[in-house]
Amino acid sequence: MKIVVANSVGVDVNGYHMVHVPSRWSLGIKNFTNCGYYPWQLAYTSSLLKRETDHQIKFLDGVLNGWDFETYFSRLKEIRPDWLIMESSSRTIDEDLRLASAAKKAFGTRLIFAGQHPMAEPEEVLQTADYVCMGEYEYAALELIQEKDPQQIAGVYPNERNDLLDIDSLPFPEDEDIKRIDYHEPNCRYRQIQMYASRGCPRRCNFCAAATLYYDELNWRSRNVDDVVKEIRQLKEKYPEMEGVFFDEEVHNIKKSFNIALARAISAAGLQDLKYEALCEYVSLDEEALVEMRKAGYYKIRFGIETASDVIAEKMTMGKKHAPEKLRPILKFGKGIGFVFYATFSLGGLGSTEKEDQKTVDMIYELTRQGLLDEVQVSINTPQPGTDFYNTCVENSYLKTGTQWQDFDGNGHVVVDYPNYPAKDIQKMFNKALDAFDRGKSKASGSRFLTTAKASSTILPENSRVLILRSARLWMLRLILQTFNHRPHATVDLLGQDAVMDDFHGNPRINNLYTYGQGFFSADTFPSQLADQLRANDYDIVLVPLANNHLDGYQNVLDVAELFHPKQILGVYPEGDFKELHSPFRKNRIVCNTAP
Repeated sequence: MKIVVANSVGVDVNGYHMVHVPSRWSLGIKNFTNCGYYPWQLAYTSSLLKRETDHQIKFLDGVLNGWDFETYFSRLKEIRPDWLIMESSSRTIDEDLRLASAAKKAFGTRLIFAGQHPMAEPEEVLQTADYVCMGEYEYAALELIQEKDPQQIAGVYPNERNDLLDIDSLPFPEDEDIKRIDYHEPNCRYRQIQMYASRGCPRRCNFCAAATLYYDELNWRSRNVDDVVKEIRQLKEKYPEMEGVFFDEEVHNIKKSFNIALARAISAAGLQDLKYEALCEYVSLDEEALVEMRKAGYYKIRFGIETASDVIAEKMTMGKKHAPEKLRPILKFGKGIGFVFYATFSLGGLGSTEKEDQKTVDMIYELTRQGLLDEVQVSINTPQPGTDFYNTCVENSYLKTGTQWQDFDGNGHVVVDYPNYPAKDIQKMFNKALDAFDRGKSKASGSRFLTTAKASSTILPENSRVLILRSARLWMLRLILQTFNHRPHATVDLLGQDAVMDDFHGNPRINNLYTYGQGFFSADTFPSQLADQLRANDYDIVLVPLANNHLDGYQNVLDVAELFHPKQILGVYPEGDFKELHSPFRKNRIVCNTAP
């Protein structure tokens, strides 16, 4: 039999590119996305099927490849699968069901669905799908493919869930049909491969799809340390260009002894020169473990703060995960030994009011200003269907009238309307939080950035005509503009999105502001008339602010820069370094310069 294991459709009918995040929430970005999360549970399923069956197994990823419905269907037409296995979210469900339905009609394909939305709304999905798998679905999908009696398979709806699986029983995840190194999270400073050293979480935050749907019980399971190290070594041997690992599981650090053992095993294997970052829980960060992790090459820790409000934290059932009194001491310790810290925050969660969310905005500013946080992610706390948060919103009529599944993406979309805190005010608070980070980051990084930039910007000729592309956070753009105070004869224009133009009106260092609309830069959708206008400006330099060393996720920006035929394209790194990226119109000469 021919079996396709398939990640979601990559581009929806409205032209939004999907960022599909397994076990969390997915979102859509206009024009382009530079962010690709490895679909780990599908990938484990693909590898398991390849190990346990003799069928023809093919893994396809429409998100990674940016496939719309037509392109994806054409790939399925080449294979004509007997089975299609998909993991879907509320944000992607309409396009995923459309694709699956077309395959079923054209080829008689049997359909297995899993993931956040199918688990939350199995009866709806079963109007198209043949089966819905609940929870950790790898072995349930295998038994369906083996054509065992569906009524006897635990984890196949409406049967009881299967027991939590032994994660050491699984093979290493898919790396045959797709390359794991092709997935990149743009906030990973180095070329890092996403890995999973554990599963589960001992908390049950009410907004979390992992806790509610994938597991539905408190748990945490670590993999065998030797197997984790073996996987790292195999990946490094296969991909010499690999620079590190991003442990992107639910929580990497619940058990101190595991972190210490893994760190020491990494060092013992001679893999400590790679760069590691991990998604952790700040209340469980331990000084002894951090020291060992730092020795092993860990450089960045990510964790969820979510809210500064005790009131909201209680309503969001964060439990022991919320302990602000422990936050600053461990951040100061970590910064003292060289860690970078990345925190996630959310606005509009259950219990939110303008006053309580303002506490979170203030925390973002203070922690960033003090240099304790280097990067933040701010989201609208979105009640994903199937979560405790969603069920409470339904019971209390908090959902906005007319919401559709595609609205549940957290990327600036607000789907809740509280009686005294309407959606429009939550949106304003979201914008305030982003501004708080930019202001704090400018305070914390300004002196170092400007000193470095003054020294390295000597590659900018005095009388240059410069176009800056808005490809980074506003704090970085503001500091870049300040560097031109040392180049008073340079003419500086700025090109960006509609949403940020108000922030730069009246800036004395900007000669002209240009906007192309919404979404990410994309040469395919860039307005041709505007491209002609900018080309006629005859720029000496197009300046591209960068968040990582390796340019993964920036080809779209470079493609747009090429449209304007500048004499030179320069990159600017977060420390203030200016570097030549490549000579004009010759993409084969792109140089991935590494900032110190």
